Amino acid sequence: MNKTVCIYPKDESTDFLSPLYDFLCEKGCEGLHKDTTENTDEAYALIKEADSIIFLGHGASDTLYGSPQDGEFTVLINETNIQELLYGKRCFILACNSYEFCENYNLTSFIGFGNMPTGIVDVKIAMEADTTFPSLEKEDIDTYDAALVSLLIRAFNVAWLTDMEKLYSKIRLYANVEIGECLINKPCKMFREVADLLQDFKNDCTYCP
Repeated sequence: MNKTVCIYPKDESTDFLSPLYDFLCEKGCEGLHKDTTENTDEAYALIKEADSIIFLGHGASDTLYGSPQDGEFTVLINETNIQELLYGKRCFILACNSYEFCENYNLTSFIGFGNMPTGIVDVKIAMEADTTFPSLEKEDIDTYDAALVSLLIRAFNVAWLTDMEKLYSKIRLYANVEIGECLINKPCKMFREVADLLQDFKNDCTYCP
């Protein structure tokens, strides 16, 4: 029997993902939503037992982060342990620059993503790196976050990690739906910019069979 584990490190900045995590657990995932600095061994044990991994959190091109400690990221998975934890598994990694993470470590059968400005800090960093990046307010970011959660719940409702290609296709489909709804309903002041960021999310979504 295929075992799917969802690792969702405790972190206030990713609280908006709670509805997605709850939905995935209802669909049959074995979930871990704890402070991973205190429960690292439990997280690693669950990952090792699983055939498929869903990760919800923060990341970089070379690291998946666990729960923050004293305001700083802590390492959960990097070059020192990725082989024993993720090689040979189907991986859905919802974290910034996760498609680069997967490609850099030569993972196969993965869905990864690019940069996702899901908080004020993310927006400030993006604006410092790119002067053309929109100056989003909290309402705009909340709209973006809610759209991400909505499209992913819709996708996981009709597809699963046992058919990664279908799941990837549905993510792109429902991203289009959310973009259209954003442009039609105008739920926030900078709705056009939010729609553009959802398009970036869709474009950066990467699938490797």
